Formats: sequence, structure tokens, C-alpha cells
Amino acid sequence: MHESIKKLKHIEEIVKSKEKDFNLKKRPLIIAVSKTFSMNEILPLINHGHKDFGENKIQEAVEKWTSIKDDFVDINLHMVGKVQTNKVKFV
Repeated sequence: MHESIKKLKHIEEIVKSKEKDFNLKKRPLIIAVSKTFSMNEILPLINHGHKDFGENKIQEAVEKWTSIKDDFVDINLHMVGKVQTNKVKFV
């Protein structure tokens, strides 16, 4: 099993254990922040079924995700951090 999947499963277990403590009605969304990671490192998570990823650099997100979104249309990208005004059009 790929290391990123092991880490995701561990985080999911922690979140699941805390749901009862906080009396949550809905499971929190886990966003895998994929900034600086290559698609080779991210693909195991996608193939495992994870759908929510975060980026903080528009240029990196466009370069990394444009083609992969054609193959995996249900992927949700989230921008984390501040976005410069001149780059909003790319979001």
C-alpha cells in the first residue's frame, strides 16, 4: 500500500474516532493538500478514491491538474491560502 494511502487511512481513523466526541452530524471533509507533490505521488490517492485536493499556487494547480481532471471529472480542487487578484481568472 502506498505511503500516502496509509497516511490518509490514519487521518480518517482519527476523524472517525472524534466524530462521537464532538457529536458531529456530518463527517468532516478531508482535503489532501497536494502542493509541491508530483502527480506520481498523488495518483495513488486518486485511484484509492480520494476526491478532494488543495493547492495554493495557481500556476502549479493549472499545470498539474488540467489533464488529470479530464480523466477524473469528480475530483474537487480547493484553493488554500491567498490568491493574487491577477490570478483569480485561472481559479
